[in-house]
Amino acid sequence: MKDELEKVYPGVVSCADTIALATRDGIVPAGGPFYPVFTGSRDSRSYFEVDLAEIPRPDGNLTQTLNLFALREFSKRETVSLLGGHNIGNIGCEFIRACLYNFSGTGQIDPSIASDFLHIRRSCPLNKSSNNDGSPALMRSRGMSESTLGLGDYQELSFLISSRACFDTHYYQSLLRGRGLLFSDQQLMVDDQTAMLVRIYSIGNGSTFQMDFARVMVKLSNLGALTGSEGQVQINCS
Repeated sequence: MKDELEKVYPGVVSCADTIALATRDGIVPAGGPFYPVFTGSRDSRSYFEVDLAEIPRPDGNLTQTLNLFALREFSKRETVSLLGGHNIGNIGCEFIRACLYNFSGTGQIDPSIASDFLHIRRSCPLNKSSNNDGSPALMRSRGMSESTLGLGDYQELSFLISSRACFDTHYYQSLLRGRGLLFSDQQLMVDDQTAMLVRIYSIGNGSTFQMDFARVMVKLSNLGALTGSEGQVQINCS
């Protein structure tokens, strides 16, 4: 998409705008809410790995996750609704393998994982060798070895939770059943307030979740926006 934009509007449309619009336009066909996206933002000049340090870790506990979102002035409710975006997309086995085989260095399974969900290990075996095809910056920021993560490890695991590849309430329903794929996701159930929000978002047709998600995505799209002569317009968004 960015390459095509550069052909028509060279040096005009930022990666920030491109990603924000592509995210919204990918969510809507999957059944998610339409929401306005603020455009005209420019890209940060800060180093990519510095920005990654502010992204919640997939193995982070609830306190760590909430604190990182709070730094950007997101409330508990906004954080829980934003994490609902995990109900579509792919996830790499490397992000969940520790919970399946060596939780907190114990050599055991994460006790919060429901016993009837352990068949997920068939899709993510302990010793998976693959060619490196991941993002080195992302992996280093997560303390991962570049040699162990590759295209073969990037599997669509959503089928293990729901047969529907759509933007609905199955993410929250899965957390209620102890079937969160990421440790940081399942951590939403350890706090009374966040667990209550999970239950609220899991019921009915998901209208409450979709309304809150749309609102927080509008906030996210305008977060720390650089305009005018600030920042830059990157040519390559990868």
